[in-house]
Amino acid sequence: MAKKVGAKKGVEPRKKWDWLEGGGVKAVEGTGEFPVMYIALGSKPRTSHPFNLYNDIMSTPKALNDTLKTIPKSVAQVADHIVRNKKRRIIGTGLGTSQFVAMGVAQALGNLAGWDGDSVDGGEFITSQRDWDLKNSAFLVFSGSGRTFDSNAAAKKAKAGGAYVVAVTSVPFSPLTQIADATIVCAGGFDTGGSDTFHYCTRMAAGILLAIELGERSGKDLDFKSLRKQLYSVPVWLGKNMKYLDGRCRAIAKRHKDARSFITVGGGPNLATAEEFALKFDEMASIPAKAMCPDRHIHGALGLTDERIVTAIIAPPGPSLPWLQQVAIATVGLKTPSIGIVCESDREISPMMDYVVRLPDLDENIFVLPATVPAQLIPYYCAVELGDRNPDCQRSNIPKHARVWMQLFPPGSH
Repeated sequence: MAKKVGAKKGVEPRKKWDWLEGGGVKAVEGTGEFPVMYIALGSKPRTSHPFNLYNDIMSTPKALNDTLKTIPKSVAQVADHIVRNKKRRIIGTGLGTSQFVAMGVAQALGNLAGWDGDSVDGGEFITSQRDWDLKNSAFLVFSGSGRTFDSNAAAKKAKAGGAYVVAVTSVPFSPLTQIADATIVCAGGFDTGGSDTFHYCTRMAAGILLAIELGERSGKDLDFKSLRKQLYSVPVWLGKNMKYLDGRCRAIAKRHKDARSFITVGGGPNLATAEEFALKFDEMASIPAKAMCPDRHIHGALGLTDERIVTAIIAPPGPSLPWLQQVAIATVGLKTPSIGIVCESDREISPMMDYVVRLPDLDENIFVLPATVPAQLIPYYCAVELGDRNPDCQRSNIPKHARVWMQLFPPGSH
């Protein structure tokens, strides 16, 4: 969560907290004029669109392209170690967006590699009494900065239990990389806004590539050449279509900015996309949102849904599609607003949706990557169109929120 200052080989990049040291009393009091989030990030303050988060989101094609160019060797080395040492399980962890990356990667490991994939929130892993079978596990720690306290504590616990610990991060030479046995460094560096954005895509791509590498080594009967081609096509497609996505997402946000809340629904690997979608409404727009898989919706959200609540469905082709169709049918029957994030060839979900965002035809495990962009841009534009909130700040530009931020995340703790 900070700007990189004077990074050298073998030396951890340091944060510039300055005004926040010693409790940051004056900084909190003046947060309305100069939000503490910008001090923590080392970013230039913004008061209108384009906010820093917009530029972070729009950098996704380049960050993803650069990541896929630079990580293949380190991913292959991790795959070789897992196979050579006969690790049976792969556990992913992180907090917030990073945990959702772990969720999607766990699905890809099962679907593409036939591996026993699992995911867990970093704090829940620390407090868990479960036997995780760590000696037979690889433990992937997803963290943009490599400084998140709970994630690093989880890495230490996993390593002490005998796991092979892999850091998947965007910052080399961080505390996490000093703990880990191996590191996969994604491109993009630090965020300039107060939410993970492009990091979701880059770290997810690293996990998907690992699943492909392991699938090839395990002899799983899949067309891995095609899967690799699909994976590497995503930054190219995004680079050509960001203007389309930008316009469509802003139009949707203008229509739904005053919604009471959002329900985001996805199945399989795209349950992770639904979780990221909901989190961004919470973080960027301060609009309550709830993520769920389709059966959770069908068996619980029908009584909740009304004309003030928007249902967004992430629906690529795949095993979840019949259940997602039932969710779409429910929105029609209840006459409630809906958004469909679908593939280009979709003819099942899109006719039932009020608004549609079309993405390329991809395997559902890879579809999570382009789906991230509307899942972040729609909440961003809801904040912009509401006009009374700064999506970069998570309300830390309001003194009472800034005070709680400082209590929960004192300098050096996150």
